[in-house]
Amino acid sequence: MKCARALATLAAGIVLFGAWTSYGQDNSEPFVPEATPFGLKQGMSAQQLGGEAIGGGMYKLTSVPSPHPGMEFYVAQVSPLTGLCYVKGVGKPVRTSGYGTELQSQFENVRAEISEAYGHPRTVDMLLSDSMWEGPRDWMAGLAERERLLFAHWTSESRATLGPHLTNVFVGATAKTSESGFVVVEYYFDNEPECQQEVDEGLQATGYGLQQERPATYP
Repeated sequence: MKCARALATLAAGIVLFGAWTSYGQDNSEPFVPEATPFGLKQGMSAQQLGGEAIGGGMYKLTSVPSPHPGMEFYVAQVSPLTGLCYVKGVGKPVRTSGYGTELQSQFENVRAEISEAYGHPRTVDMLLSDSMWEGPRDWMAGLAERERLLFAHWTSESRATLGPHLTNVFVGATAKTSESGFVVVEYYFDNEPECQQEVDEGLQATGYGLQQERPATYP
């Protein structure tokens, strides 16, 4: 599901924002380059991306121009007219104990890396109030059952410096089992609403129904 919209649902070839160049003028402004997560640019076509179509305008990519060593593969959403609007990096599996120490460490490393580029995020680290997985050894079990949340979210509301055309960046920890998990990183461009609408209209026109969900992460 889309991480910026609904709950229950990294890492990145991070684009570091350029320092500003001063010419001795008081009205100098910082230069912020266009975001190109993993070397991918907003509006790219499916042909430019390559990869395997997996439905709903989604493509699974095993190679990107700027791969991140912590990522196993990537997912991109593309529509015929709007082009690339969403990019997701799916991290390599992290073996851990029930305490989730190694996975939490990987999450913190990715969050710190992205914070260098985009500034301070809003971080959520919580166990749902009605969860039975309260003990320290139950940390991974709670995450696997979607009763524990660990994610960071960069938006204009969190005073992040996202730069042109980028509206959201999301990093989250996900558990496959009580002993294994991975970190995901998601990037949303400002053409994403139009892109999703185009994909939805295409699915309806072909009789496949309404919006197809992205691989689950967080809202």
